Amino acid sequence: MSGTRVEFLVPPDFVAFAAVDDVEEAYERVVERLGPSAQDLGPDQRRAVTDLYLAASAALTDAGVIWSGTCFGTVAGRLSAATLSVTQVGTEDDSSQEVAVQGLIEALTVPSGPAGPPSRLVSRFDAVVGPVVITLERSEGWQMGPQERIPLLSAKAYLPLPSGANRVLIIELSTPDVDHWPDVYAPVLAQVVRSVRLSGLAATTPAAEPIRRTSTTAPTGPDDPFATVVHP
Repeated sequence: MSGTRVEFLVPPDFVAFAAVDDVEEAYERVVERLGPSAQDLGPDQRRAVTDLYLAASAALTDAGVIWSGTCFGTVAGRLSAATLSVTQVGTEDDSSQEVAVQGLIEALTVPSGPAGPPSRLVSRFDAVVGPVVITLERSEGWQMGPQERIPLLSAKAYLPLPSGANRVLIIELSTPDVDHWPDVYAPVLAQVVRSVRLSGLAATTPAAEPIRRTSTTAPTGPDDPFATVVHP
């Protein structure tokens, strides 16, 4: 399985990423992508989307990135942005997918303190290519002023590849537009996960393959935005 090839569908609203390391160039890329909507950017929004672009650029320097892209536009008249990356990480463990996913769950549910709750929401789902662990974590994001921050929401899907591949596929979607997560970006992450195929198997229509949740540390009620959006 060392030659396992990974295929997935790229969301149509995301454009392949051009990495930069300069603030002004990053903002120019954002303005180019936003077009006329860039005129509506306030100082805080300009800083947020520029920092998001720079953060994604830095991530591209890490080994194993298969694809990375960005999405800039408007949602119900509001500017919105997100980055998406797909990475392969090599491991020395040749365990089955089931054993690997259990290890991931244990590692990712480390409490935030000696007696505190888990630092992130962790859910296990069963997808076409096998079990997948999805994490949802909100950070304080960027400091915009003495008492103002723009939060950042980051979701990651960990898919251990079959025994012998010695790799884990990580799909990450991040956005400073936390309010847009449940209805806009969570479905995008689910769509990419649904589309993953191995060894050259053709990807099917994402909506045709459900992802079934089998365990979670997140709330299980209908008010849980991650669960209600990702699993049918």
